[in-house]
Amino acid sequence: MKHIKYSAAAAILAFSCACAAPALALEKISLGFTAVNGNAPDIIAKDQGFFAKHGLDVDITLVRGGNVLVPSLVANSMQIGTVGASSLVQAADGGIDLIALTSLSVFSPGMKDSGIVVRKNAGIKTVADLKGKRVGTSTIGGVSEIVFDKWLKLNHVDPNSLTMVEIAYPEMPDVIKAGNVDGVLLPDPFMSMILAAGTGTLLSNFYGEIGQVVPAMVNATTRSWADAHPQEIAAFRAAVADAVAFADANPDKTKQIFGAALGLKPEVAAKTEAAPVVAKLTVGDLKWWLDTMNEQGRLRSKLDASRLIAP
Repeated sequence: MKHIKYSAAAAILAFSCACAAPALALEKISLGFTAVNGNAPDIIAKDQGFFAKHGLDVDITLVRGGNVLVPSLVANSMQIGTVGASSLVQAADGGIDLIALTSLSVFSPGMKDSGIVVRKNAGIKTVADLKGKRVGTSTIGGVSEIVFDKWLKLNHVDPNSLTMVEIAYPEMPDVIKAGNVDGVLLPDPFMSMILAAGTGTLLSNFYGEIGQVVPAMVNATTRSWADAHPQEIAAFRAAVADAVAFADANPDKTKQIFGAALGLKPEVAAKTEAAPVVAKLTVGDLKWWLDTMNEQGRLRSKLDASRLIAP
């Protein structure tokens, strides 16, 4: 350790500078996020200056989905991205060394910001009526389908009795209006758009009916980037924790900030539900996904949940 002596005047000047700027020059970060309200903490952290407060220079970019984010993380064109917890597990199962930094949104009992919306006149009044129907999901094998399958089984419906169709969230309002599917699994703001247009009705907020708090979206990066940037990770986690506290205390403002980032009309943003958000991610949280995905036969390798979270 180096020891440097300062004169009194120099010490005062150094103290003043330390108060005015971060003590460490941290590396600039490119962060990609997808258009679901569960990613609001990252947008808030940028909008409200929480990243800057903790010494981070973060650019945030809206991307179409995890199929864009994961290759960008591997190529280091983006350093952090929002991915579904199941997508993180699937990446690890496929040999892609991604790890989680923080939680973002969670599925919690009674939540109302996501669900299954069914087409009017599709004859679907109960979960049993879904048998033989076509249901759209953003990603085959993704978060929504995995939780949906678990919900179907809890309600004694065989997931194999349905046909799942992959549809991007922004396309779901038009697809269900055209009658190409009988239902869609989706979060706000897209769920509220369909309900407001009257082209679909809510069958269930099934994400809130699985009986426990489960992480949905997480901030992820590559293990190599995480290993090389422990200071950035600590600062990033602190900024996300500040953003989560802000979101909990300011749900209406959170809707405005998220809506503006997505280019939503203020009246549309105001009608969306704020997703439950949590910053801390635990090994037990990811173990739920490993256990559930193993039960559904979706994993090929034996994974250790503790290896999927950055130190």
